[in-house]
Amino acid sequence: MNATPSTDAGVVGNATAVNSATAASNATARLSSPVTSERLNSFAEKINRLQEQLTEIFPERAQLIKQIVYALVTREHVLVHGVFGTGKSDLVTSVYSCFTTPNIFSIALTKFMSESHVIGVPDPKEMREQGVLHYRREGGVLDGELIELDEIFDANAPLLRVLLGILNERIFKRGAQVEKALLHTAIASTNGDPETVVKNAPELAAVIDRFLFIAKVNYLAESSSRRSMYAKFAADVKPTVRIPFEDLLDISGLVVGPEIVLDNRLLEVYDLVIQAYRKSQEKTRQVISDRRACKLLKLVRASAVLHGRTEVVFEDILAVRWGLCTGNDKAQHDAFTAAAQPIIDQAAKERRQSYDEVCGKLLKQYEREIPLYPNEVSDERLVQLLRQVNTMLQQVRELKPELPSNEDMKAKLLLRLNDLSQKLNDRLLGK
Repeated sequence: MNATPSTDAGVVGNATAVNSATAASNATARLSSPVTSERLNSFAEKINRLQEQLTEIFPERAQLIKQIVYALVTREHVLVHGVFGTGKSDLVTSVYSCFTTPNIFSIALTKFMSESHVIGVPDPKEMREQGVLHYRREGGVLDGELIELDEIFDANAPLLRVLLGILNERIFKRGAQVEKALLHTAIASTNGDPETVVKNAPELAAVIDRFLFIAKVNYLAESSSRRSMYAKFAADVKPTVRIPFEDLLDISGLVVGPEIVLDNRLLEVYDLVIQAYRKSQEKTRQVISDRRACKLLKLVRASAVLHGRTEVVFEDILAVRWGLCTGNDKAQHDAFTAAAQPIIDQAAKERRQSYDEVCGKLLKQYEREIPLYPNEVSDERLVQLLRQVNTMLQQVRELKPELPSNEDMKAKLLLRLNDLSQKLNDRLLGK
């Protein structure tokens, strides 16, 4: 999967030998398909199983793996930093290999690279005959769907600005040339510390902010983890889960689109959580830009999808910590939980109480509307009454009250309706 820069050709290849014709063909073939409940459940099961396998193969990387999964489902990007030799590239390779037929682009960046190393070489014929600089995109970053950018901060400032546009807008612009990138998710790595990088070069803060997920990795701390690492390496253990890339495209489309509704009350609770966490981090001066706060909403939808749901609940807001907190920063994660959990618990309690009030009113209404058992009536009227009772039975069964008083009322109502339904049915059958 790793690409080797070529100083003469100026183009970086990749493991899938992507070219523009192939990319266009694949894009056409990957038309969106309906996301049925069965397809959603199947995807959730597979990607959660993939997460379990990766966590077993790569000990002490559970939080980073969780962030990568959320990045894939939200079409966002991950920045991984830490000392050399911590298996960052091995983990990325293992993740990407579990998706069938994506275009993969991987490159190790250096300060000597130009746009042509990443985008593609300029067309010599157009330069010679028309004096126009037009980059060929074959085999370059624009045709990559899953991308690995190794040592991203080793790239020079002009190249980083190019990458910034591709990461954020999925667009490359150079004069009259405008190219759309196929980028789904990028995972960038660096041995440097982002905070130090920003102190030395403040302009790079904008680059870092393009990564919704930031993780720090260290050498394995536990002896049991190291023994597990040795065993997995010796046996060349790989994840066995395979997920069609088209499923990832369609499910992530559900996450980033408007189909999963976030109601006003959920948005209100979400903002309370963000502001409470922001206040808890005043001393650390952690910045949560408006752009980041908006993007983090995608994690709320992603949490629902990863649980096989298209309905969002307040508890899904807890998933934003994977984009809000640095991976493996226990203090940040603890601070988020301390700030968010009471707000979410209170909101969930209020919603349950509100729902139980509605349930109570509906149960009393059904109780008043139960028809009397008739003495003399036509068969046609008996059929109508039986349908009415059976409809009420179904509606009462679907109610899920939590208050004991409402549960008792529901149980008694079901007994009365079942008894009446049985009597009407027996009378129709002449019993």
